[in-house]
Amino acid sequence: MLGGLFLLTLFLAPQAQATHLRAGNIFIKSDTTAAKNPLRFFFKLVTYSVAPPPFEDLEATLYFGDCTQQTSPRASRVLLQNGQNNTFVNTYFFEHIYSGGGTFTATFVGENRNGGVVNISNSVQQTFFLQSTLTIDRLFPIINRSPVLEVPPVDVAVRGQIFVHNPGAYDPDGDSLSFKLLPSRVDAGRDACGNPIGQTAPGYRSLDQFLGAAQPGGPAGFSIDRNTGQITWNTPNTLGEFNFAFIVEEWRNGRLIGTVIRDMQVFVRDDPNRPPVLIVPRDTCVVAGTLLRDIIKVRDPDKDPVTVTAFGSMLPPATFRPQSDTSHIFTWQTTCLDVRRSPYQVVFRAEDRPPAGRIILTDLKPWRISVVGPPPVLVSAVPQTSSSIRLNWSAYTCPNATRMYIYRREGPSNFKPGPCETGIPASAGYVRVGEVSAGVTTFLDNNGGKGLERNKTYCYRIYAEFPEPGGGSSIASNELCATLESISLTKVSVLETSATTGKIRVEWNKPKAIVTTLTPPLQYRLLRTMGQGRSPQGNYTQVFISNNLNDTVFTDNNLNTLDTAYAYRVEFYHSGTTGSPTVLVDSSSASSVRLNAVANGATMVLNWTYNVPWNNASTPAKPLYHVIYLKLPNSAVFQKYDSVLAGPTAGTFSKQVPLEQGKEYCAYVVTKGTFQNPLLPDPILNNSQITCFSRPCVPILTVDNDCDDDFVAGVTPIQNRLSWTLPTGCNASDIDFYKVYFRETDAEEFKVIATIKDLAYLHQNLPSFAGCYYVTATDKNGSESERSNIECEDNCIVFVLPNIFTPNNDGSNDEFTPKQGATFIKKATLKVYNRWGNKVYESSAEPGLRWKGVGDNGKALAEGTYFYQVEVEFYGRVPEIRTYKGWVEILR
Repeated sequence: MLGGLFLLTLFLAPQAQATHLRAGNIFIKSDTTAAKNPLRFFFKLVTYSVAPPPFEDLEATLYFGDCTQQTSPRASRVLLQNGQNNTFVNTYFFEHIYSGGGTFTATFVGENRNGGVVNISNSVQQTFFLQSTLTIDRLFPIINRSPVLEVPPVDVAVRGQIFVHNPGAYDPDGDSLSFKLLPSRVDAGRDACGNPIGQTAPGYRSLDQFLGAAQPGGPAGFSIDRNTGQITWNTPNTLGEFNFAFIVEEWRNGRLIGTVIRDMQVFVRDDPNRPPVLIVPRDTCVVAGTLLRDIIKVRDPDKDPVTVTAFGSMLPPATFRPQSDTSHIFTWQTTCLDVRRSPYQVVFRAEDRPPAGRIILTDLKPWRISVVGPPPVLVSAVPQTSSSIRLNWSAYTCPNATRMYIYRREGPSNFKPGPCETGIPASAGYVRVGEVSAGVTTFLDNNGGKGLERNKTYCYRIYAEFPEPGGGSSIASNELCATLESISLTKVSVLETSATTGKIRVEWNKPKAIVTTLTPPLQYRLLRTMGQGRSPQGNYTQVFISNNLNDTVFTDNNLNTLDTAYAYRVEFYHSGTTGSPTVLVDSSSASSVRLNAVANGATMVLNWTYNVPWNNASTPAKPLYHVIYLKLPNSAVFQKYDSVLAGPTAGTFSKQVPLEQGKEYCAYVVTKGTFQNPLLPDPILNNSQITCFSRPCVPILTVDNDCDDDFVAGVTPIQNRLSWTLPTGCNASDIDFYKVYFRETDAEEFKVIATIKDLAYLHQNLPSFAGCYYVTATDKNGSESERSNIECEDNCIVFVLPNIFTPNNDGSNDEFTPKQGATFIKKATLKVYNRWGNKVYESSAEPGLRWKGVGDNGKALAEGTYFYQVEVEFYGRVPEIRTYKGWVEILR
């Protein structure tokens, strides 16, 4: 009788549920192990519950937002050490691998809240609802960890006085944080795939409905500071327990990548004393060498004496002295040694001294001070050669600076550093071109040895960097500009697309000012190489020569413009002293535009590249639109289709035409650029070659196998048969090959397992039938079709255990094993109990169990009836763990 009662308790006992939750939140962390799986995440659930508990919350369930969930045991429980020792802190850990990209919401639903919450109706009957979100970007994987909230979400307020709370939030990845208030929420059911849905708690009333007379020294009502997370309740007027929630948002490069919702509880109590009030300056910034002097004031509403102290790493040499009973002076003579990346923080603490028997109260306020380096001073920017510029500046005033960074852009900017704005933002259009030791006062810009492009105006700024670990930067210097004038190519445009008779038109400018300094005769030499490389060491062939300075146009014939891009270099020579022109004055190079076009389903995708000395990229002041021309099937002419802004080396365009399967389309692009030089053509227009493409036909896939009621383990082959057809009207001769994609589980990504020319494929020697497939077709132009329909297979699982086995080593029925043995089983854990409920055996060593009727000590067990529990993890598309319970009799 006792054995049966034990087994009933073991197998049928319900899960205990928490009915006493005060507060909590969910933390999420990306996989930072050596493998760094971007789809793998770790979760930490922290709840705060009543102590001592009416029920033990020994485990918790987390929903991952992708139709899956996991239940984990409690990892720890400790008493909260903030004076609220009637609260336990419970921690649970979870791990999950997602199947793809997107934004997912992790959810915890607790049963139930603690009773007596003033601003929630019948709180003890309401669920406790928490959520946090994460972002998975498959194109640009990110490592991210939720913000850390250091201050517990259980706090105390005093009725009739301002209550302030700060979660002490910081982001371990350096992301920007913002904060918003939310109502507490409860469980409102499930969506179509089982994800919990939240709604505002019944009868929830915001804390701004429990306000007494507003007190000075803080914002009115109930609010949260979006930037600091400082919560202010001005002022509570009702005793009791209150709940509310707030959301912490993580921003990276202007993009929201995650959130954490914290639900917290505040106890409102009575106390007669009122705290002092500090008045500190706004956060500020100073340039190193500036004397910072400001006044900190304090007042006490009860007219009690107040002691004010200050804490900060700059004290000393900075000083903090009383000026009177209610004001103090902070003074700091900053120096170059004080420059650092992060702001300094001074914390002022005011403590009142009330009459005996009253509680001492305090007020604390931070003041943040940034110290930045003074701007360097540029003196001159002078052309040194036809392809370099010499930059000079005054000796920097801060001897402890370590580096000077040099930035360049084409053309002047309207950038003006703001007060204490350090460095040079990308929005100003500059790029870093060099760095030198801070003691150096000159820099030769020759584009890293490659030479600067001529016929352009280059503008410069510099700023100083300070040593680690503090780091820090200076304000940017003034701007100086210089112009390089010489010969330059101005056009490399495809006139005709052909593998044998292609044509490219090449143009260049006639030199002007430098001609008067040269010795005639003068000469142009035009050279050509295959590809888009512009290195002078390329394999160039001379294609044109002229001593006439007005010969600045050449059409290059009989080229393979269908398959190849070409680069050209024009060289300008003079005679030096006398004789033939053999002295190279200058040269310029540029490539033709190379267009690639593919079909992505019904969408046309164009990508084109160029390597040119002019600027094809748009700026806000001068947008440069590249024009796309398209020829549709059964049409003889190109039509202007669209236009787009491009970049300095490439352009891209994607749009749904829509493309028809099996039809040919042709396109070319006209690029638009500028030198921003009044002596050169503007705009500069160049044609790409014409390229043709088509949308491949999409296969129709069928998959079958022999996984059915007649399946026999070890006899029936475990293999899947794939076959596919093409839609009506598609020509199979247009297809070059097919790719077969496969994933074993729904959590995995599809991978190519075969590239074949046939219309069928046998996937054999598998551990199980489970998996999903799709097929694509690649045409003769190299374009891959969209994927076919996805076809999935599952295993025909039969897990039957015997009720009797005879482990007597006679070769027959000696082992306790399922009918199909280990087929389709990834892992199995067997636990065996005798009739008194004592566990006598446990093992996970064999997927097929293969228990020989022995105990944990390896000795044979006596004949009789035993109870078992088997937890089996099967191979399958979705992780599947089943538990089997029953009895078995051992006969020997």
